[in-house]
Amino acid sequence: MKHMNMKNWMVVILSGFLQRAILPGINPLGTAYFAAAYRNPADRGILPVITLIGMAVCLPSSILLKYMGILVGLMLMIGILERKKAPVTRTKTLAALVLLILSSNVGYGLALSGISRMYALRHLWTGIFEASGAAVAFLLFGQVMKVFEGPAPKAEETAPFFKPETRERAEEDFVRARLKDMSASFRKLSRMLRDEIPEEKGLSDEDMRDAFDELTACVCENCGRREMCWEKEYDDTYHSTWRLLSLFPGNGPLEKKQVPSGLRRRCVNMDRFLRETNRVMQAAQMNLSWRDRLTENRLAFAGQIGEVAEIIDDLSVELKEREDGSGKLADRLIRKLGRQNIKIKKISVTEESSHSRRQRIYMLARVKRGRCVMTKDLADQISKAAGRRFIPEPGGRSVARRRYTTLSFVEDARYQLIQGTARRTKEGQTVSGDSYAFIYLDSGQVLMSLSDGMGSGQRAKEESEMMIGLLEQMVDTGFGRRSALRMLNSVMLLHGDRQVFSSMDLTVVDLYSGMCEFIKIGASSTFIVRDHKVECVTSGSLPMGAFPEADWEGFTRNLFDGDRIFMVSDGVINRFPDGTGNARIAGLLETMEETNPNGAAGQILAYALEQPGDRADDDMTVLACMICKKPFSVV
Repeated sequence: MKHMNMKNWMVVILSGFLQRAILPGINPLGTAYFAAAYRNPADRGILPVITLIGMAVCLPSSILLKYMGILVGLMLMIGILERKKAPVTRTKTLAALVLLILSSNVGYGLALSGISRMYALRHLWTGIFEASGAAVAFLLFGQVMKVFEGPAPKAEETAPFFKPETRERAEEDFVRARLKDMSASFRKLSRMLRDEIPEEKGLSDEDMRDAFDELTACVCENCGRREMCWEKEYDDTYHSTWRLLSLFPGNGPLEKKQVPSGLRRRCVNMDRFLRETNRVMQAAQMNLSWRDRLTENRLAFAGQIGEVAEIIDDLSVELKEREDGSGKLADRLIRKLGRQNIKIKKISVTEESSHSRRQRIYMLARVKRGRCVMTKDLADQISKAAGRRFIPEPGGRSVARRRYTTLSFVEDARYQLIQGTARRTKEGQTVSGDSYAFIYLDSGQVLMSLSDGMGSGQRAKEESEMMIGLLEQMVDTGFGRRSALRMLNSVMLLHGDRQVFSSMDLTVVDLYSGMCEFIKIGASSTFIVRDHKVECVTSGSLPMGAFPEADWEGFTRNLFDGDRIFMVSDGVINRFPDGTGNARIAGLLETMEETNPNGAAGQILAYALEQPGDRADDDMTVLACMICKKPFSVV
């Protein structure tokens, strides 16, 4: 941390005091002040920590995660601009602030209230209102910051003469260091929130004393026999009343026969005494349930902050694990493509150790003479030189021209996946409460997900679709699978006024290595079939939303050419009597000759429907896939 003078400390501390909602659910002043202050490098050392502490103290937990995301987004955007040597101007910072406020209002609002056009418009208008206020405040705070900022250093004094390679390495180290500091700040805040949560469960001694005082004040204060009960027979009355209150948490509403005989004989207002006892204790139990709910919410929020720290750590590790493997392959490509009239000005070959050593090739190249060249033809030449199958990166340029253009190629996967499904809704329902998705990630992995909402019908469908939609969005934007699941569990725990439960069954297939990971959260069985031999993967974990800490079980298997995977919802398993569902389905798969995933899934569903019973008692879904080795995955 750089040396901070008194002006810097004033800027930082003021940021913590400004983090409060001026209207219900919005905090434009706090975010605008943070954006204005963060532009000055001298204020950044402890500014994020003080700002987060101010938010945790002043803002309600329902909007805390939204503004934490805006802070992280601002820090990342400013860090990216600085890494690219671009000036962090007031206009760029203001544009980033407005975009982050709009996107967070819409995205976070829809995550809590549910996805619909009406809610989207409502959250968009709220975001426009808050962004307008934040923009005005940002411009005003920008003028205030000029008082605290010192003179800008001259470029000649601060720009050391590095070689390009040294400068690039220094920039990477700087970004990783900044990410590490941000992660440490979030992790410290998460630990602080967890440490402040009380460990005791049930009614505390203080709760019981408050109930005791309220009961005696309400019933005995103006009673004519007060002197008899609370002076002459004080010990017996005190202990009898205390024992009576202690009976309530385990037995519920009290009856006259539970009152100790001495107190029952002395008290002339016994009926009223019992009524007031039950009322006071019911109020104490209700307060306890609200406190427990708030504790769960606080645990969930602390977990979300911890997940943000983990996500930043993952990003830092990913940056570190990208290794430059140019060397001999780069030289071979320059020579080989040079003979094909392709002039390469710059080339970089990287290996991503987190994805089975998958290689990527970036080159700045042009055609020396003749017509344009398709990148798929270049990929064939690269494959012959590298001994691995390369393809043009999806979304990249498809043609190499006479001017220098950036071309990118990625190593092709060894395997491909063939998928199939079969579904049936519960009898009497028009929609299924089961939702599923096959998500093809840029990393070369396929994520098969199956979610079973609580119950059936439209509500269960909305719950399971929300889970699948949020999961798909998170993994597409780079969240790790386990981090995404923990965040989803927190969303389920904090969703609306009622508690929502939903199972989640994940199968992740790496098309480069053939490794397969199974993650089950309250989910049904999965079957792996190889050469008519069946392995059943089961779990006893609870569904998402049941506890602040997600309860899951994970398994890893190696897959080979021709292996098949079948995922089923509990509606399929429960169709079989006496808990024989897993064994009966495994027996069917051992003798099944059908290799097409669609046909095989249909056979499993038909077999379940043949079981005794006039109608389906639950939604039924079967997902199937077969992994096949590509014929030309290696040249």
